[in-house]
Amino acid sequence: MTENEQAKHDFMLDIKRLEGMLERIDNFCHNYDQEKVDASVTVLKIKSELKNLREVIPHLSEITNSIDEEKD
Repeated sequence: MTENEQAKHDFMLDIKRLEGMLERIDNFCHNYDQEKVDASVTVLKIKSELKNLREVIPHLSEITNSIDEEKD
């Protein structure tokens, strides 16, 4: 697999991770709305997912830069 193909593959995996995180946040909010989960637990779970988002986003930037560099 070329570097560009690997970067695209990594990019797609990160997008899937982001989709999963957003789905979990939606579920946390839904459960809170249904009064199944305490507010403090919901906030902690959302904070955890936000931490994960902060890790994925810089990785996406690195991948984008590597694709751009290979194009040049």
